Amino acid sequence: MTKVRFSRFLSVFLLLSSLVACGTAESSLTQIPATTVPATATTASAAVAPTTTTAVSVTAALTPTTTISPTAVVSSTSSVSYPLTIKDSLGREVTLQAAPSRIISLAPSNTEILFAVGAGDALVGVTKYCNYPEAAKSIDQIGGFSAKSISLETIVALKPDVVFSGDESQQTVIDALAQANIPVIAIKAETIEAVYENINLIGKATNHPTEAAQVVAAMQARIEAVTTKTSTLAATDKLSVFYEVYDEPLMTAGPQTFIGQLIELAGGSNIFAELSEEYPEISAEEVLNRQPAVIIGPDSRGDKFTAELLAQRPGWSEIKAVRDGKVFMLNGDILSRPGPRLASALEAISQALYPELFK
Repeated sequence: MTKVRFSRFLSVFLLLSSLVACGTAESSLTQIPATTVPATATTASAAVAPTTTTAVSVTAALTPTTTISPTAVVSSTSSVSYPLTIKDSLGREVTLQAAPSRIISLAPSNTEILFAVGAGDALVGVTKYCNYPEAAKSIDQIGGFSAKSISLETIVALKPDVVFSGDESQQTVIDALAQANIPVIAIKAETIEAVYENINLIGKATNHPTEAAQVVAAMQARIEAVTTKTSTLAATDKLSVFYEVYDEPLMTAGPQTFIGQLIELAGGSNIFAELSEEYPEISAEEVLNRQPAVIIGPDSRGDKFTAELLAQRPGWSEIKAVRDGKVFMLNGDILSRPGPRLASALEAISQALYPELFK
């Protein structure tokens, strides 16, 4: 199997997002066919269609037990001393002379974190994929996510005090901005723990350490509320799950990724849990052989991810998840972005797998 780095996964997802409009609800779920919608869910729309041969599509807005407001600003009880030197996710040491008042984000997850910790008002530039919260849509755009799509001229013209970039896939941009004496803090996260670290790092860099700690605590509380319920499941009762990142090539999420961790925390059993790759390419035959009880994918796949179409793949009509209609489309933005809304992603996955636990 071929190893696929997170940056490639994110690039694929962002491309899909540009082609298919994603909902802005905090969490959304589409099941084909419909089973019982959790009591905490509000059905937004329903349309009847055939399962494998007759299916019902339901879109539900899942209501989280606690809400992290992306624009909430909490009064800080502590401050940061500047000049401040920070070691970023790539191991680079970056020094900020003062609290930044002009910030640019080169990744949607960074943008969501900045708003969540109360630094959204300082944003002067974001990518075209930064669509959450709503206020992010009115900020000047500097291009896309890939290095070649980012406009260095626009960034320089916006005169940022700091730029929060993505991972090594944006290295050429990072290097060019460093040569222009613009501080760049690279942010990457492959695990939930790294997401917590990044939120605290961004909070510290922007002089919002208290707010960042509160965001992390709120996420942890929501995650614990879910795991308190899913941890009661016996090993024999855990549903086997195939998470489909993309179909051409067929890609899934490994156990050491935040998506893989979310599946486990939700009480699922990743059918590719033994793989060490982050986002490996796998064969359709191997998915068939492993017979997942549930198949999950992002709604950014649009019409390409339905029970009917999955059943048309050679042999897949015999997969248990397809036969039983346990095929779910979840909000791709929430699932793919390593930021504050991962708690919502966990709630959506767990309620899809075990609606009876959340009545």
